[in-house]
Amino acid sequence: MKLTGYLIEKYNRMINAYTCNRLVEEAGQLEIDLKITGVHDTIVTPDEIINAGEALVRRDFVINRYKWGKIKDHINQLAGRSYNERENYNIYINKYEQLRRLHSDSFLVPRYLLGTVFLPYEEIVCRIGQPFVAKGLESSMGEEIFLIERKEDLGELSRRFAPGKEWLFEEFIETSYGKDMRFYSIRGKVMACMQRSSQGDFRANVALGASVTPYEITPGIRQAARDIYEQTGLDFLGIDLLFGHDKPYFCEINVMPGIEGIEKATGVNIARQIMETIRRDFA
Repeated sequence: MKLTGYLIEKYNRMINAYTCNRLVEEAGQLEIDLKITGVHDTIVTPDEIINAGEALVRRDFVINRYKWGKIKDHINQLAGRSYNERENYNIYINKYEQLRRLHSDSFLVPRYLLGTVFLPYEEIVCRIGQPFVAKGLESSMGEEIFLIERKEDLGELSRRFAPGKEWLFEEFIETSYGKDMRFYSIRGKVMACMQRSSQGDFRANVALGASVTPYEITPGIRQAARDIYEQTGLDFLGIDLLFGHDKPYFCEINVMPGIEGIEKATGVNIARQIMETIRRDFA
């Protein structure tokens, strides 16, 4: 019987979404029926889940690629298996939970604190240094990440965002300004690694224009991937580390990582390895 799955995304039509299209392409090559299912095209009633006018039926698996709300959780309930597993996926969307839960001898954890913009600027500086980084807890692609160099920068956050919004305030790792490393892990095994480099921006996100080059997979990188998998149980992860003097620093994990940059930088077919992993689970 043909394997079937839902790929949970923002919309049904993800025309220019590289990662979605690559996964669907490789699924088709493996004779897996993978249907992109948009949260914004879905309604949940007491009796059924309807997407674009049609009731969703049970499928073998789902791939989670949308972070917010309850609709994705309801779609997960229609599947025999979720990638990444829904409960831990929902935990590790949050950058604060990542920092407080994850550890490894292969990387350092920057100083951090959780708070709002009502905290005195001087108290934050006293605890984690100056400048520091402010991160939205569930942001992605470099959004809601700011370098706070002056008291006025913190005040600007209060004007741009709701005052009660919680932020992760984090030590700024100067040695990694404009660059970091991203590796893709499947169940604790590193498939590929790249360096991302930005021109004139302390962030090194591909979505913000950073360039990518292959990066050597070191024993420390392999150990970091194994440790994070043991602690999260998440099948497919993008793991970001910052460059330090002696050891890298933990930056974040991405529970719904894009694969365009790393496939193009390294030539590794990540989409195929994802879909082959899922197929083996049902063999």
